[in-house]
Amino acid sequence: MAGLIQQGMGPGPQASPQAQPGQPPQQQGPGGDPRVDMDPQQGPQQRDQLVNAMLETLYGDMLPQVRQILEQGREQPEQAIGRVVSELMLSLWQALTDQGSTVPPGVMVQSAMVAAQAVGEMAVKMGIVPAQGNAEVIEDGFMLAMAMFGQATAEAMPPEQRQRYGELIRGLREAKGMGQAQRQPQQPQPQAQGGM
Repeated sequence: MAGLIQQGMGPGPQASPQAQPGQPPQQQGPGGDPRVDMDPQQGPQQRDQLVNAMLETLYGDMLPQVRQILEQGREQPEQAIGRVVSELMLSLWQALTDQGSTVPPGVMVQSAMVAAQAVGEMAVKMGIVPAQGNAEVIEDGFMLAMAMFGQATAEAMPPEQRQRYGELIRGLREAKGMGQAQRQPQQPQPQAQGGM
């Protein structure tokens, strides 16, 4: 699957032996608020741990519920994908909040991209979305998940984190718009003919 999600995700997640569900490390990096800005050295490790926690939840306790949500969402698979991904995000965000911890928005967004791909693959295996040409449905599901997550956390999330999520979402929308513009066939421009 090519598309916005793969472009924005960076290197794929690698299993981390010390990954604990819902417990990515929160270490302050140089130059920035660790609750808002991703530390370039810690970010990939945090993302991998968060992805592992999301996938453990997705394929573990949440699996029967995920199947039901996807099955019920056959008519609007992007809505179903969005709902599942937002629930994964919310459960981990709440677990971190309950522990007095946090994760930078960029890490959560990258982790949610991976989770959206996994949910999309489940939807393909269930015959809900086609095996080919499913990138837009999965990307739309991811964007809906971001909106649902934002609505659910609006009151509880610190303003600087809300602002950073907003910036990331705007950037993703702009990237998607640019990608769509590049995919549309260009109309040949008539060339002016004439001599001097």
